[in-house]
Amino acid sequence: MLRIPGRLSAQRFLTKHWQKAPLFMPGAIEPMRPSVSRNELAWLATLEDVESRIVFTEWRDDKRHYRVESGPFDPEFLQALPKRDWTLLVHDVEKHLPSMRRLLLQVPFIPDWRIDDLMISFAAPGGGVGPHQDNYDVFLCQGIGMREWRFTTAQVAEDPSASAELALLQEFADGDSRLAKQGDVLYLPPGVPHWGTAQRACITYSIGMRAPAFYADPDLRLNEVRPGYISPQARSRAGRDADRLGPGVTELKSWLQPDRPEPVEIAAILASRSARHRLRLHGMARIAYDDSTVYVNGAARALEDSERAAVARLCEQRRLDRASTATLEDACLQWLLEQGAFEQVDQE
Repeated sequence: MLRIPGRLSAQRFLTKHWQKAPLFMPGAIEPMRPSVSRNELAWLATLEDVESRIVFTEWRDDKRHYRVESGPFDPEFLQALPKRDWTLLVHDVEKHLPSMRRLLLQVPFIPDWRIDDLMISFAAPGGGVGPHQDNYDVFLCQGIGMREWRFTTAQVAEDPSASAELALLQEFADGDSRLAKQGDVLYLPPGVPHWGTAQRACITYSIGMRAPAFYADPDLRLNEVRPGYISPQARSRAGRDADRLGPGVTELKSWLQPDRPEPVEIAAILASRSARHRLRLHGMARIAYDDSTVYVNGAARALEDSERAAVARLCEQRRLDRASTATLEDACLQWLLEQGAFEQVDQE
């Protein structure tokens, strides 16, 4: 779990920094476990269903210019990369390597339905993606190596010479500069210009958030946070769009779609108690619930009072255990299966 520096409690972090102000946290996390290597990232970048990019830093007229290429990449191309001035970025790593999902537990004081993905980047010395700003909160966790971060709360003009694909800002000298070493974390709220450059070969783990355009929660309270739970306060923040919040935060990216079982497979699972015990949430599935509705992969279903505890336990355990199986109605389980919520695992 992320260690917030000084005397800041998790609630004080939410009050002073969440969606408000950057915070650099030296030594905030232990060495990443599990970790990922450069070779593992490169392997992921060769796969068709993985979103990956390489950003090259090129010097012309004493100025940095950035060029991006999108994956999947040929292994020979990756092996021939130069010794410096490039960054490989791989998105949604936890969905392709389920063991990496544990790294998302670094921020248990943020509702898990606000978490979008774990992006991991490997940067050769001098590598970076250029000055930019994101429209989401992000925790930038430093793995091996060192990266210099520059960030500012001032407005920075767009770089008219940059490609539209990168949407870069002009380089800036004002603001803060921090050298991130292994275990350091930089939190940035939406809209903060920032710019990271590898001082030596490094790996950075980025825990990025998501929310529909109509939703913001700078007043988030720690007592709202339960696995998968969309609190009444969250629905209130969404206002007239409250009924769109659950579908919005669980909607899947178009290139990340779990396989949905055939009707005959669903019937077999419903008929077998042991088969139910082998169900866990699919690595690509997104699930949330509020006091009346469960949301899976952008779809919604009304919850019966008798089902709410089982769904809450499912969000916490991320698998069907015996207690959940005993209280989850067949109709609800069938609906969850039809939405692609589960994958089967070997009996433990």
